[in-house]
Amino acid sequence: MPDPARVFFREADFDGQLVRSLSAVYAGSADLGEVLATARRVGPPNPGRWASAWTASAERAEATARQALADQQRVTARDAFLRASEYYRQAFYFLRGRLDDPRLQAGYAAHVAAFGSAAALMDRPLTEVRIPYDGTTVKGYFCAADDSGNARPTLLMPCGYDSTAESGWVQVPDAVARGYNVLLFEGPGQGQALYEQRLYFRPDFEHVLGQVVDWLVARSDVRTDRIGLVGRSFAGYLAPRAATVEHRIAALVCDPAQPDMGRRVPGGLIGRLAGRIVGVETRLSARRAEFFGARMAAHGITSIPAYLDELRRYTMIEQAGAISCPTLVIESQNDFAGGDGRLLLDAMTCPKQLVELTNEQGIDGHCAGLAQQVWAGVVFDWLDRLLAPEPASAP
Repeated sequence: MPDPARVFFREADFDGQLVRSLSAVYAGSADLGEVLATARRVGPPNPGRWASAWTASAERAEATARQALADQQRVTARDAFLRASEYYRQAFYFLRGRLDDPRLQAGYAAHVAAFGSAAALMDRPLTEVRIPYDGTTVKGYFCAADDSGNARPTLLMPCGYDSTAESGWVQVPDAVARGYNVLLFEGPGQGQALYEQRLYFRPDFEHVLGQVVDWLVARSDVRTDRIGLVGRSFAGYLAPRAATVEHRIAALVCDPAQPDMGRRVPGGLIGRLAGRIVGVETRLSARRAEFFGARMAAHGITSIPAYLDELRRYTMIEQAGAISCPTLVIESQNDFAGGDGRLLLDAMTCPKQLVELTNEQGIDGHCAGLAQQVWAGVVFDWLDRLLAPEPASAP
């Protein structure tokens, strides 16, 4: 029987990425026809064909944007720049195993530049920000609910394992429409911090988030008593880990909760054999090599056994009882990263809720898959009850 979760490609990794761009349609960051046309041009997928097809779509959208800008068609230009940014992200996605790969560096630069061009044309204020971090800075975007300057509830949205602050835009329209400011930001192992500064993931994300919140609460347009933290994908580990120490957070969302990455790594003799087996797989399969290469690069690690050992450090179960804010955990049916929500909730003592989203609701796959409006209704309605934003003024 065909896999009900498969949209286009038989290969789960390529199909999962395609779903990300299809989901971006909700936020105006992709066009359904363009995405499907690009998928058809990929043909039997491999990283090279994938990169070429998405680069061509990105360049076409960017050319449309520049012509529209010259014609003083602001909305057309903005939307086309947003699509170009998403398509450039796709182009370099399967090229992240070597951080110095010129295709990765060029694609990332184009992704950021196209988003910056779109940001300058937004209806609501969207500003790139530099947040002080350990003697340097990390990048983010502050998206204001309106231009009133009034203090508003604000949502912190860190990146996941492979995302950028720019790609986080897909979560912003639903949030600002409900009256929230949003801070998209990158930490070590993500976006510019990784590709340009060579800052790698660290398990103690509270060290990162504390400095981000220090910066945030100094703003006059932020309600410091109504700060929400929304962790999706790998940020389903990062966010709750940080919340064990950072108690200026008033509400926490984990989608899915990933409180103990080490649980997914076998121990003992089986664990040692797993490292060797995966090492052989990466030598025989370019796709497996890229899969693990991209993840090892984000940790600054060069061997499979060291990477598996590193994952065992990403646990926060013993600290989970220190989370003090109300917490919502989302479990989406068929989410490859899900399944540990109950593990986190059982270790917590704060007000908590688990919501399971199912195929009957259109949910299928990682972080709700294609059903992002269903997800937004569940999550933002829960946040509204805690943070109570006032409606934003019309742009």
